[in-house]
Formats: sequence, C-alpha cells, structure tokens
Amino acid sequence: MTEDPIQLLVKLVETPSVSGTEAAVVEVIRAELAAAGLAPVVSGRNVWCAVEGRRPGRTLLFEPHIDTVPASKEWTTNPWKCARSNGRLQGLGANDVKGGATAMIFALRELARDRAFAGTLIFAACCDEETGGQGLEVLRKELPPLDGAVIAEPTSLRVATAQRGLMRVVVCCEGKASHAARPWQGVNAIELAMKDIAAVAAIHAPRENAVLGRATCTPTLIEGGTKANVVPGHCRYTLDVRPTPEHDNVWWEARIREATTGKIEVMRNRITPVSTDPTDPLVVAALAATGTAEPIGFGGVSDLFHVRDVPGIVLGPGLSEQSHVADEWIEEAEVLRAIGVYRDLARGYLR
Repeated sequence: MTEDPIQLLVKLVETPSVSGTEAAVVEVIRAELAAAGLAPVVSGRNVWCAVEGRRPGRTLLFEPHIDTVPASKEWTTNPWKCARSNGRLQGLGANDVKGGATAMIFALRELARDRAFAGTLIFAACCDEETGGQGLEVLRKELPPLDGAVIAEPTSLRVATAQRGLMRVVVCCEGKASHAARPWQGVNAIELAMKDIAAVAAIHAPRENAVLGRATCTPTLIEGGTKANVVPGHCRYTLDVRPTPEHDNVWWEARIREATTGKIEVMRNRITPVSTDPTDPLVVAALAATGTAEPIGFGGVSDLFHVRDVPGIVLGPGLSEQSHVADEWIEEAEVLRAIGVYRDLARGYLR
C-alpha cells in the first residue's frame, strides 16, 4: 500500500489511461483499495467500493474519472513520466483528474480506519468521462441509491454547484452553384450561412445564472465551396451551445430553428444543465470543509450529469486551465490539502 499521496499520484500518472485503455490504472487502484482492507469491485473499466459508517445514514458518492485525453504533439516532456519541480507535478492526467483521484483515495482510507460517520461512503473511479461510454453512466446502475455526490474535477478546491449543458447543432445551407463571374445566376450558400450566423448571434438569452453566468452559442466550424471561381452551392456550419438552467437545451433549439433558414440537425443534445440548491446540506458541508463562503459554477461538462437526480457538486484540486493542455501540471500542496477537504466534507455530510 502506497503511504505517500504524491507517490501514488506518480504511479497513477505513469500508468497510461487514455479513454478506452483504463484497465491498467483500474488494477493499480484496485490493489491500493484492497491493501487498505477494503473490498473493491471491478466492473468493466471501473472500480468501486463501499465503506459503512458506525450507524445508518445518508449515502455519499466520491467519484473521480481515471481516463485522460490523448497526449498532443506539443508536449515537451514524456507525458507518462512525471516531472517534479518547484512544488508542481507534471504529467498527463495529473490535473485532470488523477490528483483528485489520489486525494479521494487517501481521504477514503482515513475515513475507513475509524468509520466515525453515519451512513455509507461510495468511492467509484470511472472510465470514459472524456468520451462517454462505459463509465459512471453505466456503473450507476450497480451502485446503491445515492443521497449526494462529489465529482472530482479541478476547481482549485472551490465548490461548484452547477454546470452548463452541451448541444452541438449542424446547419446546412443549400444555395445554387454558378460561375463566380456571374454570381447573379447562382445563390451563394456562404452568404446564406453568414446571415444565419448573424441571426444566431442576435439571439438574446436574458436570464443570467448566479454561478454559471449566461448561456452561450458559438459557431465553431464552417465549410463551404469547391473552387475559388465557383459560387458555392453548399455551406455547413456547427454551433456549440452551452445551455444553463434558465435557458436550457429545449429553449436553445427552438430559438435556433426560428433564427436560421438552413436545414438543422441536432448532433448532440443529451447533456442538459445541472444545478444543486446552494442551501443543500451537501453544499453546506463542502463550503465548511473548503473554508469558502460562496459556490461557483463549473466551466466544463463532467460526470455530474450522470448523478443529476441527486444533489451533487464538482470539487477538486487543480486548475481548470491546466486540463487538456500540453505539459499539464498540478500543485502537490493542493493535492495534499484536498485529502483533508474530502475527509471533512464526508464527516460533515455523513452525520
């Protein structure tokens, strides 16, 4: 059993686990949990265990994902060989989210030693968060009913009580091709797309979420035309939409359909906004454990979506800006601090 949290983090980072290849890191975590006297269960490319308190009570989930994105060509060091310097540990997944996984494992071990809490603490390290597939969305069916969930993502140990949804909308504008010297004989599909995109930009989402801010709708891809001297008969563009509870996926789809003239295909629409009441006991316990006064919003999409039926938060060491970047790193001191935060959160909530 690894006694030093940073050494465990090194072990996790140096075990590659790009989405779909998590089996080896699952075995590392399984062995650590078993060595601590727990009873880990491996299910697919996920591993979980339960720790019972001294008396009945709530059930709380601790969940880090254990997959990473692939390493980009911009890395200046070996992504799977940790580099430690000036209090930082660099390596693929160190920040997103193996630092959080390490802290949760050590908090779990400490809580399991004295079991000075009520209810049940579930720890589940899950695959496929980056891609979707066989992770928490599947494992959830095997877990006991939950009362609350803590999802490990880098939030600088601030308590995030909400996250936006995600929609991807593709719009195809059909014009009529002609020679560019005689544009009046055709219908320029790029110009049709330009008018659409301007109309989409004018959509007004007036209500602002207290922690997430305003919903966004951003054109991210566009393609059209065949040759420089041909009026394009076809143009296709993609909108990335990040809905909020005030202006959700349904609201955005309706407004986009009203604003555009092209043929719309909603490519991705299942991830809806998630929000937890800031007065919920889980949030109260988390704010007390972190020593912070106000919750924040989580800027990305996380496994919080898969536990949206119960109160949930996103909380972990690390910087959101360090996720999915070359030469990713995390502050070692923040990983160590996160152990106490997770421990105190569990004790405050499970009582």
